Amino acid sequence: MATKQELIQRWDGFLAKIEARFNESLVHAEEACVGQLEETDYDYYTVIRAWQGMKSQLYTLIQKIDETWHQKVEPEMRELGDFWTDESYKSSKLSDKLSLRLDKFQRSLEGNLSQRFYDHVMSKAPKHTNCSQCNAEIALKTAVFRAQYVICSFCNTVNTFEPTTQFNQIGWNIVDTIAATKTQHLFELMEEASEAIRLQRKPVDQKYWDDYKKAYFDYYEGYFKARIQLNTEAEARYDADMQRKTKEYEEYERIQRN
Repeated sequence: MATKQELIQRWDGFLAKIEARFNESLVHAEEACVGQLEETDYDYYTVIRAWQGMKSQLYTLIQKIDETWHQKVEPEMRELGDFWTDESYKSSKLSDKLSLRLDKFQRSLEGNLSQRFYDHVMSKAPKHTNCSQCNAEIALKTAVFRAQYVICSFCNTVNTFEPTTQFNQIGWNIVDTIAATKTQHLFELMEEASEAIRLQRKPVDQKYWDDYKKAYFDYYEGYFKARIQLNTEAEARYDADMQRKTKEYEEYERIQRN
């Protein structure tokens, strides 16, 4: 039978291998997704579906930590004493660590893929079209991702311009993802402020709520403004978006304070 020290070393070794394998998988996932994006001529949603499959495998790897602990490690350690209680924390600690890392990696990866897609499509997008009536050159709006109705300044003919499917796709969620990536630092500050509240015993000091409220609105104001820089039509929704987020904040604070 293995000794206490041998079981601990074996458990530590297993956790180290899981973490190393997880980190390697993240590197391979990014390389695979970027490569597939180029190989499929920037078929963004095919790549995202492939990433979902990779992410599922990463979740399975994280789950293996808890499964191995309960099925193999804990039973062996219980036979040698109560030191297993201290060792059990290593399981949840690493699982939480890898889950948080996976969430952050996904935001970074999807931001990277979205930026590459955006740059590729915009490099090919036409800046002008020709009037169907007099053939005069008409400038197009490059930050409006839908069909455009443009009036010829020479003959006043209304022309319809239909962009490519990929150009339309930029307006679906590509700009949202890029905006989220650009404001990632503000998102993390908001998350830290939220976690600070969670760790306090009720009633929570007003200072923590003030810090969270500032971080919350700093993030969403930054995010919506970053989106407007990429998609000018989003400006018309800015006030409504901020009103919605204000209501969500007020509801969250009301629930958490009770």
